[in-house]
Amino acid sequence: MARLVAVQQQTQPSFSLLPSSLSDFNGTRLHSQVQCKRRVWQTKGALQVSASSSKNILIMGGTRFIGVFLSRLLVKEGHQVTLFTRGKAPITQQLPGESDQDYADFSSKILHLKGDRKDFEFVKTSLAAKGFDVVYDINGREAVEVEPILDALPKLEQ
Repeated sequence: MARLVAVQQQTQPSFSLLPSSLSDFNGTRLHSQVQCKRRVWQTKGALQVSASSSKNILIMGGTRFIGVFLSRLLVKEGHQVTLFTRGKAPITQQLPGESDQDYADFSSKILHLKGDRKDFEFVKTSLAAKGFDVVYDINGREAVEVEPILDALPKLEQ
């Protein structure tokens, strides 16, 4: 006795991520053209931002990491910059590749306020007396460390 078995072949769509203009879709050859326009980015120069007038700026910290470069940039832009530090490290140091003249110019214009930011009364009284327009707090970790700064400078712009 013979048995007859019918097998139905199912075809599934196949997709290829290969860069080909031919695709096999359900047994039918599809032709597609894909045009990709690639935008080439060119450097247009550094972003230049400047204030409309000279500002009295306080940088909390500023002797290491980003503060070293931020303070130089702000001084070059004509702002009065004060660094608030504990005074454990020199407030200025010549950077590799920086000319003696650039370093001398920078170090003659930078101001220093020595103190401990956790001495909240000192922070309040010393900052209130100076009346800063802008504060960069580079190393504030807790809200309680920032509150005395905000309390001392109620008309702070930034």
